[in-house]
Amino acid sequence: MTMFVGCHKDDPEEEDPIAERTVLIYMAAQNNLSYWPGSGYRFADADLKEIKQAIKNLGDDHLVIYVDKAKDPVASYDDHKPYLLHYRKGELRDSIPMDSTAMACDPATFKTVAKKAFTDFPAKDYGLVLWGHATGWLFKNDTIASYTARQRAYGGTNRNESNQGSGDLWMNIPMMVKALKALPHLKFIFADCCNMMCAECAYEFKDVTDYYIGSPAEIPGLGAPYNEIVPAMMEKESFATSLCDKYAAKYYNQVPLAVVKSSEMASLAAATKTVLQTMKASDKLDQYPNLSDLIYYLDRNLYDMNHFIMTYASEAEYDSWKQAFDKAVIYKKFAMKWDTMNHVSFYDFSMDETSFGGISMFIPQWKLQSTDNQYIKKFGWYYAAGYDSVDW
Repeated sequence: MTMFVGCHKDDPEEEDPIAERTVLIYMAAQNNLSYWPGSGYRFADADLKEIKQAIKNLGDDHLVIYVDKAKDPVASYDDHKPYLLHYRKGELRDSIPMDSTAMACDPATFKTVAKKAFTDFPAKDYGLVLWGHATGWLFKNDTIASYTARQRAYGGTNRNESNQGSGDLWMNIPMMVKALKALPHLKFIFADCCNMMCAECAYEFKDVTDYYIGSPAEIPGLGAPYNEIVPAMMEKESFATSLCDKYAAKYYNQVPLAVVKSSEMASLAAATKTVLQTMKASDKLDQYPNLSDLIYYLDRNLYDMNHFIMTYASEAEYDSWKQAFDKAVIYKKFAMKWDTMNHVSFYDFSMDETSFGGISMFIPQWKLQSTDNQYIKKFGWYYAAGYDSVDW
């Protein structure tokens, strides 16, 4: 199959000096983020407009955007055929039509697009932005061999190019990581989508990126303020903290965020395994733990990691574990509330900066009765963090 049907402009890009950084924004918008039924909001278009406002500050770095939108009910707005945009030095350098049969949720599409972006627009380091719908590590089906198995994790896509709902086809995290392992190592992955800052994803991504950035919670439909974070993403040293600061400020600190240092995730998993085994030995985990009043995200599927360990470990155990946690979760932005599926504030758990960790983890709740208890076994975190050793 021929993936690309366009070409670059005539001026050869290799005449320019190699860039410091290339960032790919992978915009999976073949869903209601293109056009929200009933409201008329076009979140993808709004973010593309913000990006255009930011390119004047881009400099020599490459910004590449893969855009895959749904059909728009208004003909003059409809541009649902996938395309690739390339910005450099304050201008649009390339606009490349892509294979119209490709879907953003397909791991093969994801791999091919990323490979093209990083090969055609080389740099000293690379960043990736995951734009779209997501549900953290979760997926609906235990088959991971094909994206057509209705997995649910990232990149919800409607096979009929409709803007109804969040998508009926999804890409799970292990398939995404498999694709990324065939590409240049990334400086960062920024997940501008709901619930992706979880221990399971951070551990899975640890071998393909230096830093992992995102929110453990649901985020607003408009997502990050790209007019401000595009320049932040190109900062050489402070990109992660700057990105979080500008994102949180946009929504008056109502979007919780965190930055994970990937090289510390193995140590955090080992520390978690130790504390879970100690808790098990002290009979604290003989039954599934009472999770009432714990900070949760996504309708009680994902619980704040720090709050859970703080609640069930002894003070000494927690202090020891927290040292590994602080080395892994190197920055976080606290929030008292955030968007939910019902757009309400939380009243069923307490919330403060001490308990908030900024990263979630799955905690099994019904032994051998929940399908999630089985699906979690597909992730490296399950074994590295010792879930199997406490009979979860």
